[in-house]
Parts: sequence; structure tokens; C-alpha cells
Amino acid sequence: MSKTLFILVFSLLSTSFFAQEKLKSNDISKFSHTFDIVNGNIIGAGATVLEEKILESQFFLLGEEHYSPEISELTNVLLPKLKQSDFNYFAIEVGPNSTEKIVSVIKKEHSLYKFNSDFYSKYQDIPIPFFDGKKDELFLKTALKENIEIWGIDQEFVSAHLFLIDEIYSLSNNKSLIQTEYNSVKRFIKEEYKKELDVKGYQMFENLLESTIIKTFFDKCPDVKQRKIIEDLIISWKIYAMREVKNYSQNNLTRMEYMKQQFGSYYNTASKTDTLSKIFIKMGSMHLARGQNWLGIYDLGNLIKELSYLNGTKSTSINCFSRYWKDDKGQVFDFLDEKEGKAYQPLLELAKKDKWVLIETKPILELIKKENIKLNKDLNILISGFDFILFSPTKSVVSLNYSE
Repeated sequence: MSKTLFILVFSLLSTSFFAQEKLKSNDISKFSHTFDIVNGNIIGAGATVLEEKILESQFFLLGEEHYSPEISELTNVLLPKLKQSDFNYFAIEVGPNSTEKIVSVIKKEHSLYKFNSDFYSKYQDIPIPFFDGKKDELFLKTALKENIEIWGIDQEFVSAHLFLIDEIYSLSNNKSLIQTEYNSVKRFIKEEYKKELDVKGYQMFENLLESTIIKTFFDKCPDVKQRKIIEDLIISWKIYAMREVKNYSQNNLTRMEYMKQQFGSYYNTASKTDTLSKIFIKMGSMHLARGQNWLGIYDLGNLIKELSYLNGTKSTSINCFSRYWKDDKGQVFDFLDEKEGKAYQPLLELAKKDKWVLIETKPILELIKKENIKLNKDLNILISGFDFILFSPTKSVVSLNYSE
């Protein structure tokens, strides 16, 4: 074997034998930046990175861990900065009619507390998800104060019909004509909801869809706004009904398609008057990954990334969650102690209990390619699906914005 050939073969074998097999936190720590929230401002190297990305992006996506007061606090701080960079629209994981309701309640009563409490006292549930905490209300108020238009792009929540039926009734020009039907519907949906809570596997949504009582009431509600609520409710019920019969794949696909349609409708309307609609999107991280997410779906985040390519603009996506969380007794838990957490160990090891940690994924992907590093499926989706991973400080317990 010639000397040149020997060197070439040895080089190839060395690359194969000595390639790093696993991603290690000490190899990627240089791609992480910390920041703090102090007196309503973000301060630190990570804050500078976030502010730069806000300036250069048309779409800013915050994929969240739900029910995190820390993420709600961050959202409240980011909204004024987003507005300064001409982000005039804010898309959230709430139904369109529910969104209109909470916005109107805030504008009228300056608080969601009474609305949430009244609903809970009747049904022992929340009316709208992700807005049952005190810090959730704060960022909603901030968005409205900044004159940011809020888009509700998800299906209506499982309990939303309990107050949306009232909204349909209130929109009637002649309530006396539908009073009997309205009373019957209210009684029926209350009974069905109680059965849903009490009976495991009860198919409430199928019953709502097939109910002649509901159909009779809906048929007597011809107003355009009434029809819009009715249409959205029926779509939402159909999506939930798929889940009732364990058709999870179709349930996820249909919900994803609905989100995309809703986003597209709002976006097209905004684009008629705004030459460059800049949008902040905050919802569960499952929906905001580019490429296939953990459900194997090309969800909203992928659509938005493609839209930025089409527009010749940029989008920035962040997956935000916590390594540590605290229960109502003050005990602290560590996600790395959980079986599911092991898949994300190299990243989780960079998290801190008392600071925000922002991690860039682009240089990590370059390192993975260069060193021929193999990733498990979950870690690969996380790193490939988002521009940044953001760890919050220790997640605290939600301070409820209603009376139990």
C-alpha cells in the first residue's frame, strides 16, 4: 500500500473510530447566554441576543411550557420591546371567540378575576386555558395597552361553549323569540358537562353535535356574529369528538389544519393594510417547531418558517421550558431526575435555578455535523426545530386569578 493511500485510509478510519458519539454540555456551554428580569427589564448577554433577534425578525415565536408564571412574566417584558419593533399582532393558543371575550372583559372590568371566578363557581372549571393565572392577565393587559391586536387561532376550549352560548343569546335582536330554546340549551349543556366530568369516557361532544335541542337553538340565530360563533363551536366539537373515540392522529391533524387556517385568515386581513405584518406567536412548543414535531406533524411553526422564506424575511423560534420546578409546599424537583428528561441531558445541564439561560442551536447543529454526533430522536427534534432553547429559572406555582 502506498504511503499516500495509507494516510488516506488511516484518516477515514480515525474519523469513524474517534468521532464523538454523544453531545456533551461542556462542548456547547459557549453557545449559552444568561439574563435576568429586573424591574420589568431583561438584563444580560442573553437579553442582547433576544433584542437583536426581535429587531431582525418578521415572526417571533415563543414555544412555551404551559402554566409557567415565569414565561408569563417574560412575555409581559417582551411585549413592549416587540411593539417598539413594529410587532402589531399577537397570536395565542385560544379560540377566536374566547379571545374576543377576554379582551372585552379586560377592557370593561380591567380584570379577569370576576369572570373566571363566576365561571368556576358554576362549573368547577376554568373558562379559557392559559389565562387563569395572575401573571397571564398582566401580559394580556400589556398587549392591549401597547395597542397590539390579539389573534385567537386555536379551537374553542372544552368548556367554552358554556359561556359562548350566552354570547350567542346576547347577540339576538329579539331575545323573547329564542328564550325557550336558550333555556333548554343551557340546561342541556350543563347536564352534559356534568356527565363529562363525572363519567369516564363519556362522549359529550358527540352528543352536542347530534343534539336536536342545540340545532333548534342554532337555527334561530341568523346574525352574522352568531353564525361565526356557532361555526367555530361546531368545528371545535368535531375536533374534540375525534379524541373521544381515540382517533388521536386525525384529532391532531385537524386541529393543526384549523390553526393554520385561522392564522392565514388573520394574516391575510392584516396584510391588506400592513405591508409587513410583524407577528408575535406564543403557544405550546409542540406547535411551533419547524420540520416535523414530536407528533410527526408539520405544524404551525413550520408554516411560519416557510412563510418567512416566501417573504424574504426572518423568523425566530424559541422553545422555552424549565429544568427545575417548585410545588406549593416549596419542594424543588429536577426534570433530569425524570425518565423523559434524560433525552435532553446535554441541554438541561446548562439550566440554572436562578437565571434565564438562552442557548443558540445553529452552532450546535454545526458541531453535530462536524463531529458526526448522533442524537436521540427527541433531542434532535428540539435542537433542529428551534433557533433557541430557553430555560426559565425555577418554575413556580401559578397564582390563580379566580376564587375556588
